[in-house]
Amino acid sequence: MKTLVKMSMKLLIRTKIIWLFIVLMPVLSTLILKTKVDYTSFQEEFVPLVELENADKKVAYYGQDGEYVIKVYDASGSELSDYFLDKLANCGMFILCRVDISEETNSEEFINKHIDFDGHEDRMGSALYIPADFDEMMLEGRIEDALKLYVLSDDVRNEALEGEIKLQLSRINSFKADASKPEGVVESLKRIDEMVPEKKVVAISASNSNNLTATQINQKAVIGYAFSFLTLGFVFAGFFIANGAIQEQKNGVLTRINLTKTSTLTYFISKFVAALLISSAMTVIVGICSFALDMNDLGMNRIEFLYLVFMMGLIFCAFSMFMGIIMNDVFGASVASFTIWCTSSLFSGLYFPLDSASKGLKLLSSLMPQKWFMDGAEMIFVGDNKAFLMVICITVAYLAIILSIGSVGLKVRRSKEWGVS
Repeated sequence: MKTLVKMSMKLLIRTKIIWLFIVLMPVLSTLILKTKVDYTSFQEEFVPLVELENADKKVAYYGQDGEYVIKVYDASGSELSDYFLDKLANCGMFILCRVDISEETNSEEFINKHIDFDGHEDRMGSALYIPADFDEMMLEGRIEDALKLYVLSDDVRNEALEGEIKLQLSRINSFKADASKPEGVVESLKRIDEMVPEKKVVAISASNSNNLTATQINQKAVIGYAFSFLTLGFVFAGFFIANGAIQEQKNGVLTRINLTKTSTLTYFISKFVAALLISSAMTVIVGICSFALDMNDLGMNRIEFLYLVFMMGLIFCAFSMFMGIIMNDVFGASVASFTIWCTSSLFSGLYFPLDSASKGLKLLSSLMPQKWFMDGAEMIFVGDNKAFLMVICITVAYLAIILSIGSVGLKVRRSKEWGVS
């Protein structure tokens, strides 16, 4: 066994191109980890009041998680209408998408045209029109004429919206006698608001999810891109091990090894040990490069980071190696290695989050090893010590599957070769 491992390692060391992946990929990943880019666009942040650029912009995607969306056509733009919309948005039940139409000369015709468009081409709960004389109507007590509500869905929350609108309009109406100008009404209402206890929202994560801060989401995004480059290095490291095994089989080296009463199983175990050593060497290089990083920016210490890198690398190095050996073709093995890297990185969520993806895509993502290592990184971010046990279990499970499929594939291929001969 020791001799076989030495033979495999000598062959790998002499292969110069393997160092391109073993050294270059950790360096590239380090450069990515050093970048301080704001990826908070990945964060699913609840924004209750959205300003639209124009009235033609659709609002359907703002309610993708089931939120009740209201498109607001604001022809007033006054301080009083701003206060009304702010209170309506911050009640916590709706998302308001406001578009400024104060420069429209014929707002009634404009509204009728766009409400028809909203009902057929867009998707929202309701639309709200605030006329230009909103302040005057409120000061005169004409609450029913102060705005128009267009119900565009059969959502049960329509009644809640109507109730909230009546509540806020009645509050404004109750203070109209205290001031002759809308600005005075707003000041009186804000003084009352200051006396109300401040609302504090506490987010509680589910048992299978982690609530991450914006900083942690940025850290996760950067680590995902770094993992993608590292995966490429480990995959092709396994390919070069497989390439050596393929050449040895074609050149009769495996036959001569078998004549020494060394079993084929022992031979392939030696290849797995070589994959283990190469993965360790690449992890050491990553560790050396990590000294150029501030580990606080990664949200984990150096040992935790290298632990994730090594375990993930061992899986991909072993999988790529056995895939190449089973195919017994250098070109096919190289294509398979690149395909493994592309598909696994894409569907594991390394490049973009899959939180809002379909159930089928999430199921496919759960088959990718990187997905579980990204989950492990999340658990480390929030201080969950179960991350290390989870990573060990995932690694052992994948290696067991790889060895099982590899052994079956080798037996099938060898049986076909014997059958042909």
